[in-house]
Amino acid sequence: MAGVARKTKAKPSRPKRTKRAPPKKPGKTRRTTGATRRPSTRGSGGTRRKPAPTAPGSRGGQPPGGGAGSSAKLRIRMFRVGFGDFFLLTVPTPKGDRFILIDCGVHHTDLGSMRDAVAQMARDCGSQLALVIMTHRHADHISGFGTCRDVFAQFTVEQVWMSWLEQTSNPNAMAYQASLTTAAARMGQALAVRLAAKDDDDTRQLLAMAENITGGLDATGRSTGNQAALDVLHGGFKNKPQYCFFRAGDIPTLPPDLAAAGLTAEILGPPADPQLIKQMQNKTQQYLDANHATDQPVKSKDPFPAVFRAREEDYPKSAFKFYDARRMTQLIDAVQPDVLAAQARAADNTLNNQSLMVHFTFGGKKLLFVGDAQWGNWENFLYGGAYGPGRTALTERARTILGQLDFYKVGHHGSANATPKSAVSAMREGSAAMCSTQTGSYSGVPRLPLLEALSKTMHGQVARSDQVAVDGTAAEKTAGPLPSQFQSQGGKLFVDYQL
Repeated sequence: MAGVARKTKAKPSRPKRTKRAPPKKPGKTRRTTGATRRPSTRGSGGTRRKPAPTAPGSRGGQPPGGGAGSSAKLRIRMFRVGFGDFFLLTVPTPKGDRFILIDCGVHHTDLGSMRDAVAQMARDCGSQLALVIMTHRHADHISGFGTCRDVFAQFTVEQVWMSWLEQTSNPNAMAYQASLTTAAARMGQALAVRLAAKDDDDTRQLLAMAENITGGLDATGRSTGNQAALDVLHGGFKNKPQYCFFRAGDIPTLPPDLAAAGLTAEILGPPADPQLIKQMQNKTQQYLDANHATDQPVKSKDPFPAVFRAREEDYPKSAFKFYDARRMTQLIDAVQPDVLAAQARAADNTLNNQSLMVHFTFGGKKLLFVGDAQWGNWENFLYGGAYGPGRTALTERARTILGQLDFYKVGHHGSANATPKSAVSAMREGSAAMCSTQTGSYSGVPRLPLLEALSKTMHGQVARSDQVAVDGTAAEKTAGPLPSQFQSQGGKLFVDYQL
């Protein structure tokens, strides 16, 4: 997001006239700085737009979902789709309920419930969304937009929020994403070959990480990859939404009905500094258990005995017709298990760290949605920059936000590298959390020491998506029963929490 956005001074209202008034002249503008900086609202073509009007097709004051009036409380609905995020917020407004969709995807351990969940959401909101938030472009957060593109084509959307790294008019951001996707595709090919030679859990998990960046194909060969989902997000809805691209410190302008209801938002991440985005983890801040104490890459194993080793001079010159010996060594090294493991994890984590971190306030209640943000993203929010000498204490702002929190969307499905210890220790006692996760998808996820620490702070008010059933899949027994503060109609498909 280049430069500082501009804010227009409103003119005093004029008395009514019997004749048509001439067009008003543009108001004066002034630049703003600091915490009042306005975000860019440029669309994918780079055109600045005015705030979007109320969604076309609204029902004259009735809630878009078709109810007779507004609900009394804000509701957070978490759908169970497997290993992926899919959240719908219902916001009571003077004109009835309005809806915010935060992510819609599944990748590993797809339970086959995505279409049912999207259909349920369409009924909930009457195919009208005030706001869609894409935290980041991993398949487990956006694939549903591609697989259910026919359903989303009937949706009216007022605004779409994304990270500044998703702005299509920003060539540096697009080149960065394309490079990451290309690298993931190459890693995926190498890992697929390795898996065919030796089927093991480590390789399957690394391949899943690579495919989470690129997406895949369905049984008919139709693209369900991330580009298909991005195409929907950037232009596959019934109308043309307003697009907003944010970075840490931005204060968004919400759709009119949400703003009129008193909802406010601020963006806590991702940072503008690419070096912070590259900061994947800080082991001293992670909840590790005895069985997963390091998360180290797979160790390299030499598959060949010494008798098969040779030097460059042992080969004829014709052997190096296409690649010289140095290049061939580089290519071989690049597909070694330890190198592939490190590359897959780094690519996966880089996308996670692009996540939008959004802090909502409504009716005095505070909510924090962090996508899959990892250390560098949290580091910027918690410490105001790089952690280290001079930045070892939380900022006053971070302490205030976490100390007043009423709801937390657990980062990265309960992974160890996505909710720092310092953040948990600063969260308000008695708040609540939801964790979209699926046991058995990835080793050590969800991280039980983390969930236990959150549960202790939150007096047991931590819900997991796998605590409810979907057609064909029972609730996860090891997850325990759904806490009583949360609801699930019929014990299936979704979990609700009201505040």
